[in-house]
Amino acid sequence: MFLVRAAFWLIILVLLLPTDEQQQSEVYGTAQAAVKDVSGFCGRNPGVCTTGKDAFDVFVHKAQFGAELIMGFIKEQTGGAPDDSEAPIVDGTPAADNAGAKPAGAEQASVAQASMGPWTVAPVTAEPASVEAITSQNTLNPDDLAPAWSGPRQAGI
Repeated sequence: MFLVRAAFWLIILVLLLPTDEQQQSEVYGTAQAAVKDVSGFCGRNPGVCTTGKDAFDVFVHKAQFGAELIMGFIKEQTGGAPDDSEAPIVDGTPAADNAGAKPAGAEQASVAQASMGPWTVAPVTAEPASVEAITSQNTLNPDDLAPAWSGPRQAGI
């Protein structure tokens, strides 16, 4: 299916290519006029551009809010560390850590978190199944061993 789509778009592209100098100059002139028209749109319609910019800003804020909600949900489900991105960073560490004395063991915990990262998962080791756990490999019953239905028999055979 991919090849059919690729061939279709390739054919469309070839059909749109100009064949001689006159067509090439017409296509080039049309492209220049379109770019000039689009670049001057906000000069002719400042109200539309302002409304569009405001709508785009609202869209960006909603997208950021949605991303924060999703990240919070994922961190809650995976048991991730609380978000320290709110604290300002000073000398590579959050300012809250620089403000006062750290409790005992806090440095070791932060080193462990820094080395593992927020999305790493502790490795799980799995042991292979033992041979003693398998009691029998002959688990088919007679109905399972019967041949599949092959249709009605023809007369005279």
